[in-house]
Amino acid sequence: IENQKSKIKNPMRLFLAIELPQDVREHLMEVRKRLEPALPKVSYTRGDNLHLTLKFLGDVQAKRLPAITESLVLIKAQRIELSAEGIDCFPNRGPIRIVTAKLTGTLPPLKALVESIEQRCKFLGFEKEQRAYRPHVTLARARPVISNKFRATADEATRDLWPGPVFAPAEFVL
Repeated sequence: IENQKSKIKNPMRLFLAIELPQDVREHLMEVRKRLEPALPKVSYTRGDNLHLTLKFLGDVQAKRLPAITESLVLIKAQRIELSAEGIDCFPNRGPIRIVTAKLTGTLPPLKALVESIEQRCKFLGFEKEQRAYRPHVTLARARPVISNKFRATADEATRDLWPGPVFAPAEFVL
């Protein structure tokens, strides 16, 4: 048993995402700076970790990577253009757990890409996401939760920063 345990590698926590260009990251860091006075006790996402998640895969064993990459590389997407439009908070009502920048733009091809990813991932044994896809970039996580009143404060503090730079992602990454 001990020998078998040593052969088992720790799973990797994986997700599929669109990386953001530098000008978009800088814009979102400015948004974050505006939010910090109202949210001093939250966990902020570092600038180099800002991204648009397409699908969270969870903990995955390394031996599954070849099948995942071979399947996902076949996905072709239409041209997508996106920009950050404002602050969004999850959940929609009540105390806030996550503060995000909501994205807008050519959403039909983005949603088609997400659906293609979901179909391939289901075939690979991953569960389908049950929630409707809402494109966003996570800016901060709150532990404990933030008062619902923060929504109005965030809108006021960042009103003049929207919309953000437009970007056209050419790929998604694992």
